[in-house]
This record gives sequence, structure tokens and C-alpha cells, in this order.
Amino acid sequence: MLELIVNSTIGVSLRIARLHCLNLGVQNWVKTLTDLQCRPFKPYQMQQFTICFHLYLEILQNVEGHLEGEAKLIFEMLGTGDGNDSLKHILRKEQGAFDDDGVPKQGGMERPNPQTANAGGDYYLSREKVDSALSFHGSRFGLTYKEDNLCQERWKNMSEEIMERMWGIFDETGAFLALCCHGFVLLIADMVKSGDWAKYGLAIANSLLDAFSPDFGFGYDISCGFKATIKNSLLRPKAKKLNFKMLVSSFHGHAHNRMCQLRYLATYVLGLGLEDLKGYERTVRYASVFHRKQSITTYLAHVDSFQTYSNLSKFLVDNYKQALDILDMEEVLTFAMDQAGISGSGGDEFWRRLEEKAYLRSLSKESEEETQQMEYYQNLVNLQACKKTFNNVFVEGSTANGTAKRHAQDNYDKAHAAIQGMEQVLEITTWKITALMVSTRHYRLCVNKLEELVLKRLFELTKMNMSQTGYKLRKHIAKVLQVRSKTIHAALSRYNAAATGLTPKHRSLTWPEVIEYVFLLDFDTLRDPTCNADLWEWATPAARQLMDSFFRLEHTKEEIPWLNIKIRCLVTYIRDEKALLLRKEAEVRETDPNLAYFIGKYCNHWGRSDDSHMVRLQAMAKNITLPPLGFNRFSCMK
Repeated sequence: MLELIVNSTIGVSLRIARLHCLNLGVQNWVKTLTDLQCRPFKPYQMQQFTICFHLYLEILQNVEGHLEGEAKLIFEMLGTGDGNDSLKHILRKEQGAFDDDGVPKQGGMERPNPQTANAGGDYYLSREKVDSALSFHGSRFGLTYKEDNLCQERWKNMSEEIMERMWGIFDETGAFLALCCHGFVLLIADMVKSGDWAKYGLAIANSLLDAFSPDFGFGYDISCGFKATIKNSLLRPKAKKLNFKMLVSSFHGHAHNRMCQLRYLATYVLGLGLEDLKGYERTVRYASVFHRKQSITTYLAHVDSFQTYSNLSKFLVDNYKQALDILDMEEVLTFAMDQAGISGSGGDEFWRRLEEKAYLRSLSKESEEETQQMEYYQNLVNLQACKKTFNNVFVEGSTANGTAKRHAQDNYDKAHAAIQGMEQVLEITTWKITALMVSTRHYRLCVNKLEELVLKRLFELTKMNMSQTGYKLRKHIAKVLQVRSKTIHAALSRYNAAATGLTPKHRSLTWPEVIEYVFLLDFDTLRDPTCNADLWEWATPAARQLMDSFFRLEHTKEEIPWLNIKIRCLVTYIRDEKALLLRKEAEVRETDPNLAYFIGKYCNHWGRSDDSHMVRLQAMAKNITLPPLGFNRFSCMK
């Protein structure tokens, strides 16, 4: 391939402008070049440009490496992924004499098939590989693993019925992107004529399991539901063998119920350090199928090279400083926990989490016996209402017609028959306890409705409670929400009415309490009208805040060893990569000067940030205590 480039008579230079202006098409770019050279534009030049660009991308290769002898971590690697609908691509029905970029199809040259040609390199998963993930689904093989998932109603991309519908104008309706914890792109897959189906996550997970070592932690906004999908698929043995863990990023935590947070949220899962597992999206929409993939891949490679790698040492240094600042608060936290009578040992905190999980599990479902009792009580209430209507209709002097009397008689008979049917199943003489159960159920439904409405305002509430949001803006957002959220006010009134109707009365809520989004963590304890949660240490707001601070401190202690490893990896990579490339450049300079030139250019391309990395790391090493930035043996594997 390199020989074709060396022997070519036409070369085209492409760099930053193309990457920063993805809407600039091939035709406009070639016209710009011809105008700069004072030459007339000719259509075949677009085809020449396209061929040059394709060959350029094909000769790029990546080298991966790892540090030998590094300490064992709970998670050997962390990643995050999510699907988005910002990378749509229009479905083209007809093809004329020109292709999607306006290039004439004449000339006898075979052009790549846009559906099958590899324009994405190692980044992209092919459509065939993604579609093959459907065969992993356990429903085809009788796998019926089930797990209670209270979050499913809150996340539309947990519903296959919703996600299978998408506007017909689009072919590629988005992309599923997987990143490592540093922000480097791992994999990307097109979502074709559908939303965020499970097959895309399964295809990404399968590729990650094949490519990386065990103990991989993967953050996904619907991890609680996707874990069940994996367990219900043929990936289950592989995921279990490699200890593949599903996690939820800190950003999406408040949209999950408390039980789910304790299982999957990055705040409470040990081994993550200060990683929050957040991802981000990019936009490319109008292009041919082939060139759309090519543009996305080129831009992702550009971001990895020019932005992510250039900021890598800053990312590590900032995390180190943040970790040290948190460690400085350890004495304050220990004193606060002692004052609250809470032990600071990890075992006690783990046991306290188990207690909370057991408590929340006891609130998640109503027993069948209680449901039957409440149904019988409700039937008694209905019978009393029907009897009252019946007496009013048939009272002497009533003006009710025959239809009203017949309906009253039928309703009374149906209510009476329902009572008789339930009496054959239950043997209960008093219904005072059941009346309390019905009011309790109504109370819990009011809590659920209030929580649902607050979640719909989550992003506004999050902005209001961000640390960098000023006081005036906070008050402005709170005032706007108070005006717009009449529905929340109504739900709050219903909740307070239900709370005061309990025996004993439950505490009422105010509007300022509701708009504090941290309060979402307390909705689960609110569902217990007996206030039994108050008997537990973890149920009080102060104890919850201390528990979160404790886990943050524990994550910080995990972060320091992780950063020590990654800093040594970076320093070792800088030393070994530069030495390798300079040695190879010297070896081929006499025999192949053209190849030596490109090796030197590649070395300069990737090494332009190395000096700033070393300056930043050495400055940090002077100010804080760090392990020596020794050069461990670094093995490179193609």
C-alpha cells in the first residue's frame, strides 16, 4: 500500500480544517484547493482526492501495550458506553449517475460497496457482527433468568417495543459508543432503523470480552436492566468467567431507585476510585454510508490523538490533586462519624448497606395475603356504597325509573357476589387492620407519583444544585420550577393528605424539601408509613451524608494506587515509544528515506505533547509524594 503512495503523481494534504468542519464535503474541499492553486475545477479531481484519502487511512496502524508487573486492581479496566440518536443518516432510496458525494460513476473503476466496505477500521463493528448478537439472546434457547427491575418504567431504552420504532426517513438512526475511562474510543456501532436495542449493547459487550483482560467494569445508564439481558444470553458464561461487571454512572444515579443504586451506582461500588463513568456524544448526519463511517472514525481518531492524549497527563494530575484534597478531609470525617456514633470501618459500612438492602427489599412487594385482604376490604367498601344507592332508589316516594332501579340491583348483586367469593378464601373477622393497609397502599402510591414527577424535573433540579450555580440563578430556577410545576404541587398536596390520614400521622413535606434533588434518595424510606426506617442509623439524612462521604474517601484510597500505575504507564510509554521510533527511523534512513520520513513524522505527531506531559508530571512529583517515575519494562504488542 505504501508503494502505491510513493509512486503516485498526485498527493492531497488534508488535516485540521476537514476534522473541525465535518459538513464540508469532498466537492467543496476540492474546489477550495483548485481556487487556491488558480486552476479550474474538474469533476475527476474529486475521485482522485477520495482515492488518496482512502489509501491514507488504510496505512494507519495502532500499537497497543501494557505495563508488566503492575499491582492487582479490583477493575483491571473501566469503560463506559451509551447509545445516542444524534448521529442519524438519511436513507437514500435511489442512485443516479453520480454517487452520494457527486462523484461520477464512469471510468471503469470499481468503487467500494458502501454497506460492506470497511470505512471504520478497528473502531467500527460491522452490521453483520451487530446483527449476529441477536443469536446471543437467551429467549431462543429457553433461558429465562428474571430479576426485579423497578427502573424499567423510567428508562425508555429498556423497552424493546419502544426502541424498535424509529422514523423511516433514517437508515442509521444513531450510534452506540464505548469509551475507556480516560475518554479514548474503544468501539462504535451504528444503530440501524431502530433505537437503543439490546443487540447493540450485547455486540459491544461481546467484543470487549474478547479483546480485554478479566475484571472489566462497564458503565451504562441502564446497567440494572442490561445485566439481566446478559444473564439471559449466551454471553453469561463468558461474562461470569471474565468477571464482567455492569455499573451505573454517577450522573444517572438519581434516576434509579435506591436498591439499584446500592448495587450498581459508581458511588457505592468499591474499586472505581473517583471515576464517575460519564460519556459524551458527537454529531455527524449527512454523508454517504461509507463516508459517514469514515468521517466519524477519522474524527474519533483525531479526538484521541489531538485532544484526549494531549490532555492525558492533565487528567491524571487533576485526579491526583483531587484525591489528595479528599484525603485531607479524612480526620474531619472520622470525627463526624465518631460524634454520630458510627464506626468508620469498611466492614461496618458494608454491613450497614446489607441492612439497607434487606429493608428496601421488604418494601418492594406486597404479599399475596395482604393483597387479598385489601381486595376484600375494598369489596366491603364497594358493597356499602352499592347498598346505599340501592336504598335510595327503592325508598318509598323515589322518582327513579326502572333502568336506575335495575342498575342499582345489578351492582348490589355483583358486589355481594364478590364478597361471598372472597369469604370462601379468607377467614377474617375484623377489618380494622386491613383498612390501615388500604390507606398505607394509597400513601405509597402518592409517594411513587411524587417521585416520578420530581424525576421528570431532574435536569433542572440538578442544574440548580450544581456547585458552580450562583445563588441568584438557583433562586431563579427554583422560582420558575415552582410556577411551572403545578402538577408536582398537586401531587405534593395528595401526599401530605395521605400522610396525615395515616395512624400515626406521617411527616408532611414542603416545597423546598422536594426541590432538593438529593432528597430523591429518601423516597424509598418514605414508602414505609410505620417509620421503621428511623430505627436504623443509615436512614437519617446526616448518616446518609456521612455514608456517602465515607465511600468517597474509600474510592479516593483506591484512586491513588490506580493513578500511580497509570502515571508509570504513561512515562514508560513516552520513553519506549520514542526510542523505538527513532531507532527504526535510523535503521531505514539509508535504504528507504521515504519510509524514514514518515516514521519521523509519525513520531513527531504522537510525541508533540510528550514534553508537556513530562513537565506536568515532574512538577507534580516535586510538590507531592509520589513513587519514583521509574521506567518499567514496557512490552508492545501489535
